[in-house]
Amino acid sequence: MTNSHLLKILETTGYSPEELGRMIGLSGMTLRRWTKKPLDFPIPPVYVPAIRDTCYRLVSQGLLDPESPHVKAILLSGLSKGEHHAAIVNLGLPSDFDTNPAMNEDRILTSLVVIGAQEKKQSEVESNPEKISRFKAMGAEWTERISTLVSVIRSRKMSLTDKFIAYGALFYLLTPIDFIPDNIPFLGLFDDFAILGFAATYYMKMHQGEAEGPQDPSL
Repeated sequence: MTNSHLLKILETTGYSPEELGRMIGLSGMTLRRWTKKPLDFPIPPVYVPAIRDTCYRLVSQGLLDPESPHVKAILLSGLSKGEHHAAIVNLGLPSDFDTNPAMNEDRILTSLVVIGAQEKKQSEVESNPEKISRFKAMGAEWTERISTLVSVIRSRKMSLTDKFIAYGALFYLLTPIDFIPDNIPFLGLFDDFAILGFAATYYMKMHQGEAEGPQDPSL
């Protein structure tokens, strides 16, 4: 990571060095000093994880484009192949899973299906209801999303296959945070709340489609 990446974040977000510094955990004076350095000035490695985590938050808030070359460079800074592999194995994704930072809703849902299809992941979700319920303390919207997904996995009307996304999202919620934002930039662009939202919305759309029933093509 170099000074050019940091300058691009400041330019794109419109933040002052003081504002961005507070997010990173640095003084504005330190950032201002860095911005006066040459573009290829290397950011001290000790600060790279904090800057990368801040970049994740800004992407999830829609303030940075994950497709931007500068953003991609930051998200991938300091990550080794071993770290990627450890995170992928922990989530149960294929070892050749594409770790491109760009993720869209369809790819997220597909990844959740792969995770939720594993019996071991299903078992972990089912054996940790209290731990899952604790996240409801985060607020009403958290409660709604979690309750929707829990009702899905408990449903006797839905097939196991239809429950995979719910299992995947709830397992993701249980996954230690260190395995996602720091080590795995594809799903890590979205926080737990967003992942729950993608999954809950999927089931709400499914329920809506079932309620409406088949459409008469003659209409």
